[in-house]
Amino acid sequence: MIIKSTLKLAVILTILFCALPVTAGKYYTLDEYIQIHPEEIIRAENFRKIVSNNTVTKHNNLTSPKIAYIYPGAQVSDYWRRSIAALQNRFLQYEIKPEILQFPIPPSAKATGLAAIFHKAMRAEPDYLIFAFDIKRHQRIIEPALISGKPKIILQNITTPLKEWESRQPFMYVGFDHATGSKDLGRYFAAKVNGQGGYAVLLPNPGYLNDVRGKTFISYMDHNTSMNLVSLFQTGIDKDKAREATRRIIAKYPDIDFIYACSTDIALGASEALQSAGLQGKILLNGWGGGAPEIKALKKNALDVTIMRINDDNGVAMADAIILDMLGKKSQIPLVFSGRFEIVVKGIPDAKLLQLQQESFRYSGNPKDN
Repeated sequence: MIIKSTLKLAVILTILFCALPVTAGKYYTLDEYIQIHPEEIIRAENFRKIVSNNTVTKHNNLTSPKIAYIYPGAQVSDYWRRSIAALQNRFLQYEIKPEILQFPIPPSAKATGLAAIFHKAMRAEPDYLIFAFDIKRHQRIIEPALISGKPKIILQNITTPLKEWESRQPFMYVGFDHATGSKDLGRYFAAKVNGQGGYAVLLPNPGYLNDVRGKTFISYMDHNTSMNLVSLFQTGIDKDKAREATRRIIAKYPDIDFIYACSTDIALGASEALQSAGLQGKILLNGWGGGAPEIKALKKNALDVTIMRINDDNGVAMADAIILDMLGKKSQIPLVFSGRFEIVVKGIPDAKLLQLQQESFRYSGNPKDN
């Protein structure tokens, strides 16, 4: 039985959370932004219909755009690779061949390295620049481009507009709302364990994802269950660090109910530690994203549940928005596109899983090959 967190643990957690960047108040949640800009509701709904449509009008008379794509490299998650494939293949469906310049960010990149990659992309003089955004590290790098208006900036993997950019927002925010997905997982775990017991959390590094996936989940559990957070580690999006952190957690708390992982790489590292300890299935573990590596893990019972993004919609949304902009229809593009989630549990019928994979990977690959 898990006992109440000790005073020592409470102090450690307090220190950890004080060390995290306080981004609440720096950006609007989706609900907050819609309240201020109600016109976004209809615009977003109409745009969503365009994105979900598998047929398009050919526009081979348009000039091919130059697109710089800056994204995290060397992750186990296939989210970024599939996003690029979906973007490119949607353009080809329009009979337009874009010039996509890829700039992967090494996992070890510091602030100066990030800035160097951004400036290298800027020197290529793209028409559009897609950037995987983390508020703490990237905000000041981007602002000169926002002020000049060139290139047009698409911020990926963020669906919460920054408040201080209210007078000059980027071209678009695209992704899957992290807070929504984290609360969905919170509801799943709360129901699965009847809101009782203990759990641990594996966080990415301090920054945007840390807050919207990690702190959102913990807040949901605090307000909706009687569960105790007994252990918390910041592992970064690093499989090896997640594996080691999980070993330490289960050595001290072998009877916890579940471990909440904030990313694919974290989840797969934790899964290896649970398997080595013979605790697979005894301590529940989630994935985050539902890409091909997580689907494989679910089939092997190495994960118990994941929140699955209908992945390719974000790449399609970026292509569709650029096409509308090139056609002079900027007024039809919402500031924020947030894609759909599905909860997927191990043991899901093969037919249902295949259907979800076909929806999720409709432009980036055959699910039978994943």
